[in-house]
Amino acid sequence: MKSDLLVIGDAAEQMASGAARLGLTVAVSADGTPELLRSARHLHVTSFYRTPELASRLAVLLKEAKFSKASTSLAIDDDPSGRWDRVVLDGALRVTDVLLLNAAAAHALTGHPVLADAAGILARRGPLVVVRDGAAGALAHDGSKVRSVGALPAGDGFDAGYLAAMLSGLGRDRALSIAVESGR
Repeated sequence: MKSDLLVIGDAAEQMASGAARLGLTVAVSADGTPELLRSARHLHVTSFYRTPELASRLAVLLKEAKFSKASTSLAIDDDPSGRWDRVVLDGALRVTDVLLLNAAAAHALTGHPVLADAAGILARRGPLVVVRDGAAGALAHDGSKVRSVGALPAGDGFDAGYLAAMLSGLGRDRALSIAVESGR
């Protein structure tokens, strides 16, 4: 059976639950078997820095998903080690369609104090960058343009809402709005 979304990573169950509430068919996997990759419209990987064994082979998984005509996304919230190693991440970003992260992670990964600029630096590595910034809102940066929405509620559904809107073919502005509503 073809799934809308295949979720891999240590926060996979939480993401899958939010995506299923939004009407997506979801599969969860610890390792992303080739069969699951071939059967998904979209591969979403959570918790990049909290799963180093997955991070080390992530670029290969993302390439396999792209070969199977799936879109891809990666979520980054923190690095428990505090190193924010970019070497492995850069390889994954080149084959990721959407990078979802919070403002603290964007600043830590780039060292840039201005959030829109930090997002732009990451976007120029390949993906559309979608950043959550709590009371300040959220923004999407494609490497040249920034789109933003106002304050975000506390909630876990932001990433799931963005991906559901994206997979439904809605534009970035609408996807950001739906993500905010899904986080409520």
